[in-house]
Amino acid sequence: MENIDDVVQLLSNFIRINTTNPPGNEEEGVLFLEDILLKAGLPTEVYSPAPKRANLLSRIKGKKRGKAMVLLGHIDVVPARAEEWDVDPFGGEIKDGYIYGRGTIDMKGQVICQLIAFIDLFRRGVEPERDIIFLATCDEETGGKNGVEFMLNEVKELKDVSFVLSEGGFIIKEGESIHGQVSVSEKMLSQFMIRATGTGGHGSKPHKDNANEKVVEAAHRILNHKWPIKNTAIVNAYMNGIFRDKTVAGMKYKTLKEAMGNKKFVEFIDGDPLYNALLRNTVTLTVIRGGEKVNVIPTEAQAYFDARLLPGEKHETFFKRIRSLAGKGVEVLPLKEGLSHTALSGYNSKPFKGIKDAVIKTWGRIPVLPFITTGATDLRYFRKHGITAYGFFPIVVTNDDLMRMHGKNERISIENLREGVEGIKGILDFLASYDPL
Repeated sequence: MENIDDVVQLLSNFIRINTTNPPGNEEEGVLFLEDILLKAGLPTEVYSPAPKRANLLSRIKGKKRGKAMVLLGHIDVVPARAEEWDVDPFGGEIKDGYIYGRGTIDMKGQVICQLIAFIDLFRRGVEPERDIIFLATCDEETGGKNGVEFMLNEVKELKDVSFVLSEGGFIIKEGESIHGQVSVSEKMLSQFMIRATGTGGHGSKPHKDNANEKVVEAAHRILNHKWPIKNTAIVNAYMNGIFRDKTVAGMKYKTLKEAMGNKKFVEFIDGDPLYNALLRNTVTLTVIRGGEKVNVIPTEAQAYFDARLLPGEKHETFFKRIRSLAGKGVEVLPLKEGLSHTALSGYNSKPFKGIKDAVIKTWGRIPVLPFITTGATDLRYFRKHGITAYGFFPIVVTNDDLMRMHGKNERISIENLREGVEGIKGILDFLASYDPL
């Protein structure tokens, strides 16, 4: 393979290009990737939806026309507060076997691994059955309007591809246990804010019409609501694949349906952020706004919530419950309602088996299981068109690694990069031989 030191340096340099969204400024990142592709002899096309925003497409021609396959990655990242980090979040620092920086996991690391594997396939002279497209997009972190949504309208062919690989799943290591998770669907985005108005005044003279108090009390009721555990087909397959015949929460696990009736198992779910999110609608308070001066009672207050709904849930039913919990005197205003799409990519398919075989070839006969991504990704746009779209980055990570994503000190190990390149090469070898028709 390519010298791993070169791959590490590529990612480090890529991290130094600050593509925090908003505002994005992904054009510089696109030009960085385009330069690498052009030097390798691959054709490129840049699509710019707005100043300093850009998307990149490159292609390896296949034997047959139509039904291309896509390696998809976004190059924008969420904000990072430097004062919270131990290193510069945009410094691409390399230490103790890790590359640190915003986007190393989400998802510049995967983009670089996909890029290297894509170039390797081209240099080996492999002629795939169908075109294979490398697609790097902007704007994923704020909804994808200038990224995938723009590209699907600009490049009509993308609505008729046969397969897309992007982010959403990993190879998870928990103690001595290891398994692969391939995302085949995702929870629905159902973000909202609550707002209250009241009577202003001096802080020394409290009264019963305080906007802050209304919002705090409503938020308390919303956050204290216990959403029921629900068993969905994908999560059932995932958790049964992980836990069957193992001791979990002091009980012998047989099936998820049976375990859900055990109090200790429910307590175990309550205490685990991932399993809780897989089995429940979740509501997280993320922003509170109200007041400007300590001795002034404000006339308006707001609180923002990031809510994610299980597949099959309805926004209307969810918001009816939220409004009931919020109570009188508090407005509930949906934000970006319906952006996510709950379409499912089947997991009894040749592409799923191809990914599974590539994983087993490297890591042995570990479970490779269907998974629901708890966050929103660009794959929802392709699933909406009935396209098989999986989220998977073939690297071994722990829960600690994943908790750094969107958090402080995000990082990826040098060994992860090695795994990522080799793993995606294996998946690409399968895709090159796969004819969807």
